[in-house]
Amino acid sequence: MEFDLHPAITLQTGTFNAVIAPEEAILAGINDNRVLQRFLFLYVSGNYSRLLSGINRRSVNIEVRRAFTAFQLLQILRESYHTILFVEHDPSLYDGAEELAEQVGHALKEAGERALVVLYTPRPDQSFEKMTRFASRVFYLAPGAGPGAGRGAPHRPRIRYPGGAPREQTTLEGYGTGCR
Repeated sequence: MEFDLHPAITLQTGTFNAVIAPEEAILAGINDNRVLQRFLFLYVSGNYSRLLSGINRRSVNIEVRRAFTAFQLLQILRESYHTILFVEHDPSLYDGAEELAEQVGHALKEAGERALVVLYTPRPDQSFEKMTRFASRVFYLAPGAGPGAGRGAPHRPRIRYPGGAPREQTTLEGYGTGCR
């Protein structure tokens, strides 16, 4: 199964993807996507969600769970049977327990072996970066650069492959992207 979160970001089953993007771009990708009506979609947020109130629940077959601690998030990931897992990163889950970020990253990778997993944040932090070490791909979606860029400009992704670029992918120039 493939899921287009954005015109330039296609996610696949069997992967753990980390996404850094503006909230409006992610909401558009979730709300305007027919694929999400056909599959079991688990949305996991922490103590506070930036996106949940903007999701059109009629357009998505969604189950929502909240994790108030990193331990609860680990439990949710282990118990999940969903086709798509969307985890909204909450840095407050790792306050005083920074070492748990790596455990969560590993659990996200394991969940990605049986589902399509997305870890999302609008702004990365240290705990998010620790988790992305386990990701198949990391997408940075930011407003476009160049003439006419600014508010309302199209979003252009950069993709990073933590384990190195896959062998079949030789260039990303066709998408106007770059790797970090």
